[in-house]
Amino acid sequence: MGIRVFLRGSEELKRKLEDVLRKLGTDYVLYFEEGDDGVLEIDGVSLPDEWKESPELYLRAALLLRFMHDGIRLKLVPRSGWWYYGIKNPESVAEHVYSMSLMAMLVAEYLREMGEEIDVGKVVRMALIHELGESRIGDIHLEARRYIPRGELDDAERRAFSDVAGVMGNISRRILELYREFEERSSREALIVRAADKLELLFQAYMYEKFGYRNLEAFWETKENFRDFFHHEFLEVLFRLIRALREHGLSAESGHS
Repeated sequence: MGIRVFLRGSEELKRKLEDVLRKLGTDYVLYFEEGDDGVLEIDGVSLPDEWKESPELYLRAALLLRFMHDGIRLKLVPRSGWWYYGIKNPESVAEHVYSMSLMAMLVAEYLREMGEEIDVGKVVRMALIHELGESRIGDIHLEARRYIPRGELDDAERRAFSDVAGVMGNISRRILELYREFEERSSREALIVRAADKLELLFQAYMYEKFGYRNLEAFWETKENFRDFFHHEFLEVLFRLIRALREHGLSAESGHS
């Protein structure tokens, strides 16, 4: 799905605009009216008249801000699994993305320090973008997923991600490649991000329990949450330590009851 571009201006201005759009690699639908004023709108947002002097700069900026509409929307999307299990004000998807990106970066730095060939920058980029599709379809918790065929859900997530990332033109292809690697677990970096995604989930569950929330056993019993820790010993140790912290906290609480 491309961006909607409206231009009122001359044929010369139209050709100039289309040249820039093609250079940026952006899918678009152009609505054109002949006129003298050079009005340009990108997805309903009017650009200032100065765009005619520097069309590439203004179009790049407009596309970036269009993309950020979805990126920022993740701040408003709750992590629905926490809500389902009774947490009143659960973290947002954006909050999860921040903390798991931080964890993924640190894991990658540790592994590189221990001799692994890891592209830390790639790990961070992949972590930052991996939930973008949820700005369109929301965060669907595990209980809800039981009622949705896996293939249909995966397809919906891919299409939503593609629509969000697609406005960035040539940059979109690099973002989509990172997402494919993440989905397919096809690189060392993807395996790290996958592991950090679930390690952060379990650490957050431990923190919620530490703050007094209960009924979160499902997060510790769901096999899907544990599949990505066992391709490197350090990740396995992190998993064991998080679980040990939780068990120690529960046993201490039981001892005081």
